[in-house]
This record gives sequence, structure tokens and C-alpha cells, in this order.
Amino acid sequence: MTDYTINVAMSQDTVDELQNEGFRLYGFKGVQTTIGGGAPVVWFETQTYSIATQITWLETYQAYTSLSAIVPSGQIKASAAYDIDLGQTLQVTGQAGTGQVAQGGTPGAISIQNTISTKFTCGVSQVQNVNGKPTPTPLCAFPLHGNGLDAMAPIELVLLMFATPQINTGTVIYKAFSQGVLINLTGSTERDVSYDIDKGWTWGGGAWAQTVPADAALSPLLIDQTVALGRRVVEAQNAASRLVEPSDAPQSRNGTKPRSHARA
Repeated sequence: MTDYTINVAMSQDTVDELQNEGFRLYGFKGVQTTIGGGAPVVWFETQTYSIATQITWLETYQAYTSLSAIVPSGQIKASAAYDIDLGQTLQVTGQAGTGQVAQGGTPGAISIQNTISTKFTCGVSQVQNVNGKPTPTPLCAFPLHGNGLDAMAPIELVLLMFATPQINTGTVIYKAFSQGVLINLTGSTERDVSYDIDKGWTWGGGAWAQTVPADAALSPLLIDQTVALGRRVVEAQNAASRLVEPSDAPQSRNGTKPRSHARA
């Protein structure tokens, strides 16, 4: 299991001003997906920061379902959540979004299969340790249609920003409410950035980060609806079909398969 870290350095004057003016540090995290209509949500928020602030997280995940609608500033509250690993599938079987985790799925991704006709909201949570307690919190929210199949793959892309509004984790946010920094940890487990309340974010000019202006659309930055992941879903489904015993083939042909949102 890999630990990831972002170190945020600030001057004493910046920390004092942020605290006196009621600023909070917010974090969002990126995800690849096979379905549109999704939204980024607040991954963490904290007022526990200082001149040296460390943000850490693990490759530890949950798959969740929710009855909450995906609307701007709406909070996604999980009705059911299950520990899950990459390559596994949450099979939803109950009207409350309950189900069970099964082996078999798309390698490198988390799949959520709806076996009933009820529509849910669904997504992936990842464990973050910002306030001193490892906590799984949602990264994203996507529609899960009846008899549908969604696949999501968390990616090591983190957006940080300071802002004064008090917004809970799991809240749908479509636009940046202040200047932020988008940090890519692909190929690295640790990044160092600095923040000044007047000058903004700096990181030494590396290509692994970019400034995000206030009011920027977040979905294009954090949600990657990728054709490559859709192809992997189809390949996994085809591989599973080839494992079916010949005696089971007639039943398989006559049965219904979950509707996949993968794009080949």
C-alpha cells in the first residue's frame, strides 16, 4: 500500500491572516470514469494548518451508494459504503443501495453494478488523514442507473484551495471558489508547495502542478471520462464471458447483462 504526501509551507504572517479571517483549506481529488454526468465533491476541509502542513492519504478505498441527488452545493450522503479494492465490484441488490463486494471487475478500477431498476448516486471514497484521523471520504458522485454498471479509477491528482465558506465534505462543487493549485503525483509519492495569502501558490515551476483561477470549472480538471478505461471494462467483461462453462452458455445467452456505460 502506497502512502502519498503533500507538504504545504506558509509564512507565519500568512497563517495568522488565514486564521484571523476564517479561511479553511479544501481538497479535491481526481478520478477516471466511464460515465458522464458526474461531479467532484469536497474530499476534505480543515482549519488545522500551520507554517508546515502535511496532507497524507492511502490507497484504501470504499465504494458507496447514495439516495442524494447530484445538484450544485448538495451534500452527497452515503446510504451504504463498503471497503473495496481495485479490480473488485460492488453489486447493488437492495432498494436502499445495499449489496456486497465481489471478486471480478476491471483491473485497476472500482466497479459498481446495479442489479435492480432503482436509480442511485454512487462513487468512490478514499482514506485521507488531514485532521489526524484516517477517514474515508467521497471523491466524486456519479449517476448509477437501474441495471447499470459504472467503473471508476482514482488518480493521483489533487486540487488544494483556501476559502472562507464553510462547506462540508461530500458537497458537490462545480467551480473553484478561490485560486487553487492542481498537483499531479503520478510517478511520485510526495510533493512540496508553498502558499502566500497575497501572492498565491508556488512550487518551483515544475510541470507537475498548475494554478487554477477562482471560478474555474472543476469537472474538466478532476473528472476524466476516458475511452481507455471504457475499453478495459469491455475487455474484462469479455474475459469473464469466456470463463463461463459450456453448459451454462444457453442460460447466459438468454439472461440480461448489466447495462455498461463504457465507451469502446
